[in-house]
Amino acid sequence: MKTDSTDSSKFVHISLRISAKLRSRLKREAKRRHLTLNSYINEILARHDVFDKILETMKAIPLSEEFFRVWLQITSQEEMEDIAKSIGPKVVRRSFASRGIEFNLDNLIEFYFEPLSDYSGWYKLEWDFLGESRKLIFTHPHGPKWTAFLRRYHADLIRSATGAEPDVTVEEGVVTFTCRSTRSHP
Repeated sequence: MKTDSTDSSKFVHISLRISAKLRSRLKREAKRRHLTLNSYINEILARHDVFDKILETMKAIPLSEEFFRVWLQITSQEEMEDIAKSIGPKVVRRSFASRGIEFNLDNLIEFYFEPLSDYSGWYKLEWDFLGESRKLIFTHPHGPKWTAFLRRYHADLIRSATGAEPDVTVEEGVVTFTCRSTRSHP
């Protein structure tokens, strides 16, 4: 995800008051990550601005990777597809509505797919324009059941946002969508 931190002409100076204890913890973590304190705080704020808002509006419950892996192990592919179908776009639409974001493909990419790519561990996203269409490539290491989930879940989201069925190709750990329509759809 591209943030304003890549363009120094867009920076502004602000002053914050935080406790000495918090500053010490932040400095220690910044050092561990080989970042300046300023860069680390920018990362935290950027994550909140794009990802934490999604979690808050969706009332998300974080899971450990171990819990996630066991859940995938004991859940059938059919059940994963049923979960994707039952959740569908309604949760994401509610999240967008509560944040005042129009539900369309461009916003779905910017305000949902990219933040999840950057922070959730669900997948990594690459996308590009193909004329008026978009090609979205989701890669992940979580196995065929997760591929089935992503295929169904994202196809429903894209269809809801564009009004058109996306073309989908699936390979091991890669789900590719070609979205032919970019118009908003109620």
